[in-house]
Amino acid sequence: MTAPQPRRTRRRAAPGPSLPRPGAASPAEASAARQRRSISHHREHHVTTDYGYVHRDLIAVAATGAVTLAFVVGMSFLL
Repeated sequence: MTAPQPRRTRRRAAPGPSLPRPGAASPAEASAARQRRSISHHREHHVTTDYGYVHRDLIAVAATGAVTLAFVVGMSFLL
């Protein structure tokens, strides 16, 4: 039996003193930082709509199924 593992603690929010003070950065810097953050967030959670690989996989599954079915039917006549 495996040894019991300690529970993971919840992630805590950053403590107050480590956060930047409001108004410390200029508005241009703040908007640039916000834009960088939104771009990285967009890239991190981007969902593609390219489903070509799904179609190829479905065709491969259908072809494999057809070959298997043909083999079973063919062998049923031979045996």
